[in-house]
Amino acid sequence: MSLSDILDHPAETLKHASDALAAALADPERIPDAALRALIANAVRLYAIKAEAGMRAPLPADGGGVTVTDAMLTVTDLLHALNVQLFELSMWQAMTGNCIAPHQRVDAPQS
Repeated sequence: MSLSDILDHPAETLKHASDALAAALADPERIPDAALRALIANAVRLYAIKAEAGMRAPLPADGGGVTVTDAMLTVTDLLHALNVQLFELSMWQAMTGNCIAPHQRVDAPQS
């Protein structure tokens, strides 16, 4: 895949990257740590941009296979990397109202 293909077909590129990451779950050493960190950082930044533009639904309804432990490890490392305490996150959510609305929660009753 050329750089032109990557830039011209971002959805296909992301699908390939997702497939490669899924395949690497069986052998995590195949993915260099630095490359994974860069991918996560850019994915988080893109998610934030899309969320600010109106994409306000949680990740896939089934969690996309992410476990609670997976989420906790990742969130803890992100907050630590940015020197943000959990209390500060909670305060930011309360002050901005920037959190998932009750009707968007995956555990909300379906009508």
